[in-house]
Amino acid sequence: MDRGSIVSLFFTGAGTTKDVVARVCEGIGKSDASFDITSHASHVDFEFAPGDIAVIGVPSYGGRVPSPAVEKIAACKGNGAFAVLVVTYGNRDIDDTLLELADTAQAAGFKVVAGASFVAHHSLMTDVAVGRPDDRDYADIDAFAEGVREKIASAESSQEAALPVFPGTRPYKEFGGVPFCVQTVGGCTSCGLCARVCPTHAIPEETPAFTDPERCIACMRCVHACRLGGRAIKGMKYRLARFSFARKLKARQGSRVYL
Repeated sequence: MDRGSIVSLFFTGAGTTKDVVARVCEGIGKSDASFDITSHASHVDFEFAPGDIAVIGVPSYGGRVPSPAVEKIAACKGNGAFAVLVVTYGNRDIDDTLLELADTAQAAGFKVVAGASFVAHHSLMTDVAVGRPDDRDYADIDAFAEGVREKIASAESSQEAALPVFPGTRPYKEFGGVPFCVQTVGGCTSCGLCARVCPTHAIPEETPAFTDPERCIACMRCVHACRLGGRAIKGMKYRLARFSFARKLKARQGSRVYL
């Protein structure tokens, strides 16, 4: 089947999911449009059609798709376009993330034809999976993209491209929340950039030095956006958690591909 436009949609806190999605798009063909759906004000301004390919990428948060990403993807009109799903995870597991992402994409009208999970540097527990994705991961990503390209090319229509069987269970595991909240640690000039990029309205633009712990999902988007290094997670509890995660998640986990 002749392909149409290649469009990427991604939710990314630290930027690694964006990078992986870009690599997948590069392997399938030139990307025609790209939408960062992380910030609360973002939306996907694209009219999909059969033959188009949407490469949809999210990180796994506690084994689930981040809820703001679910809302943004659900608002799309897939109109029978192919969906290629990408999940990044911090060397633990994806649990129900890929299954939930597939269900969300299908409900939005996409035809899911492939999915994969790849390890990326843990955005919260930053001593885990340092340097990932690495060369071995990128080789897996490239092989996945080639498999996607071949599968779509061999399909006569979007309806003939079989839906892969993804890991996970329904109902999805309950997301237990995050016991940490990003704080202002100095150097804040109240520019409001952190508030604008926050996916959950956890940071008021009029008082960006404050973070609502009930809304913060510790995606670390504000930390990476702040040019002055003015936001971070601090405290002994966080340091101990980082140490514990680094010990528990030392063994290398790999890529998982579903075509």
